[in-house]
Amino acid sequence: MVRRSRPFNEDDFADLHDDGRISKAEQKRHIQRMAALAEQLAALPKKQIQKLPVDERLMDAFLELDSITSFEARRRQFQRIGKFLRNEDETVLLSFLVPKQGIKKNAQLLRWVDRVIEQGDSAIHEFCKQFKAAERHTLRQHVLRYQRDKQNQVDEETLTALRQNIINYVQQVALISE
Repeated sequence: MVRRSRPFNEDDFADLHDDGRISKAEQKRHIQRMAALAEQLAALPKKQIQKLPVDERLMDAFLELDSITSFEARRRQFQRIGKFLRNEDETVLLSFLVPKQGIKKNAQLLRWVDRVIEQGDSAIHEFCKQFKAAERHTLRQHVLRYQRDKQNQVDEETLTALRQNIINYVQQVALISE
């Protein structure tokens, strides 16, 4: 094998494009976050759960939780609910949990989002130190995707959607870290 005469730099990888695929490990982490989100939603009062704009099967799964007493059965039920949650809009579900966090906490999280977008890796490192459930790689990928599209002057709607992805991730991490 021939040794490379110079080290790799970012220009060597510029032609590689992000095709939107998610690694298997990231998929598993996402499922774990969804299960944790399910636990947070299950802690809501029954009336609020019934107001959730979700699929009927998901609603039934939430309501079945009261009758399940076995720890292992509850864990499996939360995984099942997490699977159903993948088909739902995270923004809407998180909006039911944000009032539980409080206005001050939500404003703090939005400041974190702005800071992470502006400062990059240093802010990501600090965020991961403060919120133990945060994964540096996932947050960094969201931020890099946002910064790349902003630099390429993509339409405002796409940038808003990417920023919302960062907000959703930060809110999920904050809920799980509590």
